[in-house]
Amino acid sequence: MTSPSLQPPAPDPVERDERGRKIFRAGSLKYTGFGIFTLFLWLIWGEFFWTVLDQNLPTIMPLKLKELGATDTVNAIINKSLAYAVIFVFAPIVSMWSDRYRSRFGRRIPFLLWSTPFVGGCLILIGLYKELTVLATGGAETAVVFGLTLSAQAVSIWIIAALMVGFDFANIFANTIYYYLFNDVVPQQFMSRFMSVFRMVGILSGMIYSKLIFPHSMEHFRTVFVLAGIGYIVGFTTMCLFVKEGEYPPPEKPADGRPGFLSTAKTFFRECFTHRFYWYLFLMYTFQYVSFQAGVFAILRNTRSLGLSLQQLGNIGFYAGFLTLALLYPAGWLADKYHPVRVYLVTSFTMFLFVAAQCIWVFKDFGPEGNFWLYAALTFGFLPIITLQGAAEAPLLMKLLPKDKYGQFASANAMVRAFAVILAGALSGVFFDMLDTVFHLGDWRYRYYTVWWAAFMIPMLVFLSLLYGQWKILGGPKNFQPPETQ
Repeated sequence: MTSPSLQPPAPDPVERDERGRKIFRAGSLKYTGFGIFTLFLWLIWGEFFWTVLDQNLPTIMPLKLKELGATDTVNAIINKSLAYAVIFVFAPIVSMWSDRYRSRFGRRIPFLLWSTPFVGGCLILIGLYKELTVLATGGAETAVVFGLTLSAQAVSIWIIAALMVGFDFANIFANTIYYYLFNDVVPQQFMSRFMSVFRMVGILSGMIYSKLIFPHSMEHFRTVFVLAGIGYIVGFTTMCLFVKEGEYPPPEKPADGRPGFLSTAKTFFRECFTHRFYWYLFLMYTFQYVSFQAGVFAILRNTRSLGLSLQQLGNIGFYAGFLTLALLYPAGWLADKYHPVRVYLVTSFTMFLFVAAQCIWVFKDFGPEGNFWLYAALTFGFLPIITLQGAAEAPLLMKLLPKDKYGQFASANAMVRAFAVILAGALSGVFFDMLDTVFHLGDWRYRYYTVWWAAFMIPMLVFLSLLYGQWKILGGPKNFQPPETQ
């Protein structure tokens, strides 16, 4: 028997390079520790610009369109329905195209790279809408467009609407493919840490926006959008140039073995829409997003009806960001410990109380100062629940959808909810216009946005409960596997 001291050392289970450095893999990609650091750095660099663009700047548009004289219906269509119409038509096409695309630069980066200048260009042109209006009208108070006599303000609204459609079309690539890129280039053992840091950077960029940009966004509208467009082009382009993708196996052929769009579409619908589990998931998210559609009027409620200033709202957003940063890691730990599905179920029912509490403004006004303190109390009081729900949402989808076809099923989810939101976005505008024209509520009507929110949260919670039941039947926290569909 060999003496323990003479036994050969156990092989090192960790892969190392010729210099003894640990190697981490993501598909065919190999990273050292420094390589992981630089990968995180460039992806987070892109996230900073994307968050300012996609999550923060849109809060300005309802105010600008209202200033130009847009009705609530027009405001909702431009800010919501048009964007989701683009998602409904193009998200599944873009997602499946990207899943199956192969090039020397990868399958995700080419789509992000070519769309970046168009996204930034639309932002710059939105900032220059006044100059474009003067160009279209010749400086006159009215102009004839397609046989219709329009005021200069109406022309401005049409120009902004056209540019936002262009922006939504170009931005569909970042809105979908950007997140798919993470799954391809980030080693799985670092994914949770990456997503935590990713969210922290998003929150920090939101804090900077809330404190320094948002309070001055209306008087410096052109400067904000022009600089945002330039920053996005520079930031996202450099990210695309420095993040490298690996090699992928040949794309999977359609189930019937036939090439072409119709065969691919047939496979898409058969795999995504033939099991009740996925329908419960899609409808849960659909009603959640429908409930959010009146949120475009939240800024109008807070400013025109409750009397809050942009400075006050910016300060609340800034300090809420600090608290969220402190809560983010504990929230992620809780979501991992108790499983994202359970956490999302509990926090969603608790969020209903947050929405219902805001309905008090439908019945009573507390004056600008009282409204400010109540708004701050509700925001900070429920912020731990909001943070915990956010920490569970992305992992929930990753755990419930098939990993090898994540983009396909995620786009199916986006398509279903987009179809509903196209209608709901416009109907929310009609709803608020009716509250003014029929019931003569004036700016008080914007307080009803939480009534809309609460009404559509109810079916969302019903489908979430059904989804939870199916998840338990299919194995629950220990044995769940996404159901197969053929």
